[in-house]
Amino acid sequence: MKSIMPLVFSLILISCNPVQISYNQKTDFSQYKSFCWMVGCTDAFIGPSYMNDSLIQEHVKNAIHSEMESKGIVYNDNNPDLIIDFHIAIEEEKVMTYHLQEGEADYYKTTFMQPEEILLTKGTITLHIVDYKKSELVWQSKSAGYLDTPSNPTENQIRKGIQKLLKDFPPPK
Repeated sequence: MKSIMPLVFSLILISCNPVQISYNQKTDFSQYKSFCWMVGCTDAFIGPSYMNDSLIQEHVKNAIHSEMESKGIVYNDNNPDLIIDFHIAIEEEKVMTYHLQEGEADYYKTTFMQPEEILLTKGTITLHIVDYKKSELVWQSKSAGYLDTPSNPTENQIRKGIQKLLKDFPPPK
């Protein structure tokens, strides 16, 4: 099996990259006491199939579950106030970079810099929280980052990334 570490590493990048948050400001978040996963929820993953790993997705779900309960919102699959889903995307981007010719002095930059096409891998995780009764999106948070050489992240590192993704949930009144 090929390495799925770029996927995991993208989750760790959450701790380094800004989190984009949007939410319905008219919503009274104090009314929400329970959550469950979206009905028939299959964790959405966009990217190479060899990076689609159910164990990693389970770690993400556990981290979200833990973070929600730490905020006083408990899991209830019978009559939830909120439903939650998340999406992970891994995509490759081609970019052009230009560098000096070998042996050229750094202080003398010519218009004849050598172009080089490189491939960057970008990881994104998006979290949606929906009011179950209204079927209305009330919260969305998203973080994206470019992946470096993969490391061997732990479940704890994934949890820290999810904590940052949910840091401002629920928003103040």
